[in-house]
Amino acid sequence: MKVIEHADYMVFLPQQSCRSISSAVLNGGISDTEAVLNLRVDKDTPPPWLPPEQTLIEKAVSLGLSFPVTGMMTAASMRSLSQVAKSRGELMVHVWVTAGLSNTRRVGDAAGEMPKVGTINIGVFINQPLTDTALVEALMILTEAKVTAIRDLDIVSPISGLPASGTGTDSHAVLCPKGKAVHHYCGKHTVVGELIGSAVLEACLQSLDKCLA
Repeated sequence: MKVIEHADYMVFLPQQSCRSISSAVLNGGISDTEAVLNLRVDKDTPPPWLPPEQTLIEKAVSLGLSFPVTGMMTAASMRSLSQVAKSRGELMVHVWVTAGLSNTRRVGDAAGEMPKVGTINIGVFINQPLTDTALVEALMILTEAKVTAIRDLDIVSPISGLPASGTGTDSHAVLCPKGKAVHHYCGKHTVVGELIGSAVLEACLQSLDKCLA
């Protein structure tokens, strides 16, 4: 795998085609992917904008990425990027996080206002194949770990004044190599679930610390 870091984007390139689950703007849902692009956009760019999906496609093309590409957007600084890898035997989990907190929310906060920029984007790569069911469970573990990090740092929602659980525009992705599944389950009682939770928690704490500094 390869990670490309730039002031305006981050690209994750696995060594082989992957199966992914994500809330990404480009190629979201459960799908195949060849690369993950996390693109920083200028919060002060005036309208008219290109549709987000088209912006991501054009950037992926300009970078020469192989499609399908899973693409996310953020106004957070790429200086917030944190990466953590954890392994047990031949199993390895690699996590990256970029974070901004200007759009902090608690789940269930009142809707209706236009969101401010600022988002927590997270990518998780597992080096062994999972079933689609296990991918869904991995996304659950990722989200629990993110919320745990936010609570551990005592970050509160500006809407309710209660402990926050994320931002209004978080985007997350989990990917693994295509092939016969090695992991059918991914909960907190499994080694892969442990590694995902531990790595995401550590990477989130590091990235969020940079935002709070």
